[in-house]
Amino acid sequence: MKSTQLFKLLSLVLVITMLAACQPTVANPIATQAPALPVAPANPIATEPPSLPAAPANPIATEPPALPAAPAVTLPPVAPVAPAVTEAPAAAKLPSIVVACWSGPEHDNLVKVAAAYTEKTGNEVIVEEIAREAYYDKLTTTFVGGGTDYDAAYIMSDWPPAWVEAEALHGLNEYINDPKVADPNLNMAVFEPAISFFKFNGDYYAFPSEGDTAWLWTRTDLMEAKGLKVPETWDEYLAVAKALNNPPEIYGTVIGAKPDEALWDFMYYLFGFGGSILDENNKVVINDEKGVAALTFYADLLQKEKVVPPDVVTYGYNEVMTNLQEGKVAMGMQWMAATQTLQDCAQSPKVCKDGKPLLQYSMPPGVKAADGTITRKTGGSQWGWGIPTGAKNPEAAYKFIEWLTSKEGATLWALNGGIPSNQEALQDPAVVAKIPQFELLGQVMPFRYIVPPTTVTSDMVTTINEAVVAAVTGTKTPQQALDDAAAKITEMLTKAGY
Repeated sequence: MKSTQLFKLLSLVLVITMLAACQPTVANPIATQAPALPVAPANPIATEPPSLPAAPANPIATEPPALPAAPAVTLPPVAPVAPAVTEAPAAAKLPSIVVACWSGPEHDNLVKVAAAYTEKTGNEVIVEEIAREAYYDKLTTTFVGGGTDYDAAYIMSDWPPAWVEAEALHGLNEYINDPKVADPNLNMAVFEPAISFFKFNGDYYAFPSEGDTAWLWTRTDLMEAKGLKVPETWDEYLAVAKALNNPPEIYGTVIGAKPDEALWDFMYYLFGFGGSILDENNKVVINDEKGVAALTFYADLLQKEKVVPPDVVTYGYNEVMTNLQEGKVAMGMQWMAATQTLQDCAQSPKVCKDGKPLLQYSMPPGVKAADGTITRKTGGSQWGWGIPTGAKNPEAAYKFIEWLTSKEGATLWALNGGIPSNQEALQDPAVVAKIPQFELLGQVMPFRYIVPPTTVTSDMVTTINEAVVAAVTGTKTPQQALDDAAAKITEMLTKAGY
């Protein structure tokens, strides 16, 4: 009996032991999971396919350009997991970028053109709008502080020198000279001379866009009535102004000498007379013979000839515009941005007749040489698209601004209301048909100059503003005003290490 009981007990133990050996272990529950399934929450992306979105903390980390496309690709049935690492996509997708732009038409245009780029390439561009009055300070604080907020930004030519000195702006040569990155059709010549305004120490720091200038605006009806032609030289300009001067009903021309805008009006005369602010070695030359002749001519329009309104010392862009719109002046230099307003009879009815504008624009006057040829130089401003050194995705940013300023991108920019600095886009028939003044801009571009970009340009502009106001108001002679300005600018440049 005891033997039988013992036998049954041993048999029961043996069965329990065998059953236990057949159960799965619980010490490592993941070990038997299929590789394609996600792992534990401690590392949520470790086993996910490369094309799936990563965790919100780093939304682009799992989408490097070299990784394969989405997992929806049909895989060979014999090896369902292998192609994910052995098959590259046909076209690599670049990371998302953030581009800063100030409020206004440039921002609105960028949103439209960036959408076209995304549709074409699949690469996302996020446009961040910043108020105009806070724009420069915001960019400077972010760039110089090494911030990673932006991958690219809309910048003025005056700003890069200080940023380059602070190593806050990314040079573009690295990408321009890399055949794996740069567009094989990239032609730097189409940006000249505008791109030269963004070149420092042999490196380019922006692709140019929004390079503008001013036109000579004339009342064609008044000129035709007196048998006058559009002036091509400054001597002819003065003669026409005197011939059409009939104050207080109408003045022959108009200038601006507002304390904070004076240079922006005077520079067309300064450059137009062949003058400059600095020479190629950053020596101050604004007070040379040509510079003094230009300021003398400018001041004399009020002080001697009296062919401009008596209150021009309060005139800037808006006041010059109003005088042209109101028909109070027969002629004047005004920025090309005013074209739509001045030639729209709904906005400027007093200078329209039978639904047609009486104000027409032409190339600024020049200086006639002894052989009869006319040499022209004029002023303007220049903007572009640059990349801060703190950019998270500088290569992706480069590809966007390269495309944005290419013939394709710049043409879209123009057709949406912008001003391209790409000569091919300026000459595009569709662009010229929609914005006729761009044909003239293309002709003017080669002799368009700007205020020299330096680390002290802002102070330089203020100093020249003061000199222009002093000469126009008669508190100083043009020579003395420019001599004083030259001394101050020279001191600024010396302290800045130029």
